[in-house]
Amino acid sequence: MSKIQKTTLLTILFYIFLPRPDAFCLTKILDIRHWTAPDYTRVVIDTSDDAQIKVAKAVRKISIDFKNTAFPKTIPHRLILNKPGIDRVVIIPLPDYTVRVELWLADNVEPKVFKLKKFLNKPYRTVIDINLPEVEKKESEERKRFKISKEKKVIVIDPGHGGADPGAVGLRGTKEKDVVLKISRKLRDILNKKEGYRAFLTRKGDYYVPFKKRLKIAREYNADLFISIHADACRSRKARGSSVYCLSTKRASSEAARLLARSENLSDIIAGFPDVENNEESNPITLNMVQTETLNLSKSIGYTILENVEGVNRLKFRKVQEAPFIVLKLPDIPSVLVETAYISNPSEELLLRKSPFQSKIAEAIAYSITQFISGSQPAVTTLMVKNSAVPSPSSSTLERKKIIYYIIKKGDTLEKIARRHDTTISALLRLNNLRLKDRIYVKQRLKVAAVDQPKSSVYIVRKGDTLAKIARRHNTTISALLRLNNLRLKDRIYVKQKLKIPH
Repeated sequence: MSKIQKTTLLTILFYIFLPRPDAFCLTKILDIRHWTAPDYTRVVIDTSDDAQIKVAKAVRKISIDFKNTAFPKTIPHRLILNKPGIDRVVIIPLPDYTVRVELWLADNVEPKVFKLKKFLNKPYRTVIDINLPEVEKKESEERKRFKISKEKKVIVIDPGHGGADPGAVGLRGTKEKDVVLKISRKLRDILNKKEGYRAFLTRKGDYYVPFKKRLKIAREYNADLFISIHADACRSRKARGSSVYCLSTKRASSEAARLLARSENLSDIIAGFPDVENNEESNPITLNMVQTETLNLSKSIGYTILENVEGVNRLKFRKVQEAPFIVLKLPDIPSVLVETAYISNPSEELLLRKSPFQSKIAEAIAYSITQFISGSQPAVTTLMVKNSAVPSPSSSTLERKKIIYYIIKKGDTLEKIARRHDTTISALLRLNNLRLKDRIYVKQRLKVAAVDQPKSSVYIVRKGDTLAKIARRHNTTISALLRLNNLRLKDRIYVKQKLKIPH
């Protein structure tokens, strides 16, 4: 063989065995992850680039062909899941740099395949949601049945984040989604032990619930109150303290509120639900004026929570902050978001990890809820309201109380009316057979129970005192102290101030 022939042969062999040019830019399958919620199982395939896929559905199986993709060597080629709706995942190499991913499914499921772009620290993703419509329908019907038959005050507790959305992460690796779930469980258990209350969680485990469904759960339960539990974070490790937020339909009340709302409102996108903006609750026309009373009630419960949480942790803000949180957009249900502490602050991260602190925060919120809904009306007033009659003059206790009618004027809220007549929101609700979410309107007639001021003693406020501490020390309630001293929830007390204490 001549030198020229040898050179020609080597050249031909070189080009034969030279990898295809596109082999150098093949998409790589980085990982296959999954997690399960009660009504769906999600499988996520992480890729190095925006994958070219072709989806084929068959009976109890869905196949996804990844074009121009390298066969993964670091991922098991057979994953046994045995999760609701899905049995296993199989990875198969095909010619022409194609990788097939097969998902073997159960009967009566509705698979949905979609892609997500690279976002923050998350790579390109192909998502397969295996929805369980029968489970979702059953859960929805159970909530609606409870709504029809309920005789108790219903509190829906929303542990923030979950699943693919960890929320804020502390220096020690503490995840917001984990600590807020623990606090929410404790809060639920405390409330369920109280007579006349029933509490439910929007999520019971480590999975993500989209905003739209969280709001749907509250509505289907016909909730009297919606509490979203979170842990704050900030670039500055020195930032610390608890805070409470309610909805603003216009703008945030502070820069911190604006930044927090912008961060929290990304949760659906982070968790892989890109249609967050299509949520009908985002429409300001839907909210309209129906929220005026709801927002006032939300702010009232917010101040009550601040008052009680201050006995457990220092406050970041002494006022209820306002921001356009999507998760609070329930036009007819009072809703607040509680930032329990700063997970980005090293000392508060340690507190959030400890069960005693979690319990104290839960107890403070539970106490606030019962204060706000039940008020401080004595049992005798409840009896009077239940009978819906003017008290009999034969009773020395009841004869000091009388029913009057008040005509609602423009700008009135239940909170203002209650303060004006030395009563409570809960007493007005009971007496007029109203719920927290019911609207009041101009020229409406409201029954008001006029109550004489009880006998009282004087207490001198000391350093470290809060209304919550003073109320507990004297076996009374914050609302009773507010009425007796003509104070509002947002009024501050100061050292050496004289307070009347009811006997």
